[in-house]
Amino acid sequence: MMLFGLLPWFCLMAAGLVASVALLFWGHASGQFSDQERARYLPLVGEEIAAPDTGSRSGKREARVLAGLIVFAGITLAACLVVALLRQGG
Repeated sequence: MMLFGLLPWFCLMAAGLVASVALLFWGHASGQFSDQERARYLPLVGEEIAAPDTGSRSGKREARVLAGLIVFAGITLAACLVVALLRQGG
């Protein structure tokens, strides 16, 4: 019986882990970690950071992937909540 009470939380943790790993691979593939030397000193330098180019095809694809991940996380969270409420009421 206790396992069914914990199942929604395990689902939520698994979804968070999958999303984290997917975002890590996306960041590596898109070059987010390529310039570590510059990133190391950004908090110390008062330079302006240029806005990302939103007109490129790559930027639009990344925005769609991020929106999809947000929707997936929301659906997963809603499903976990529904399962938890159904188990509690029954």
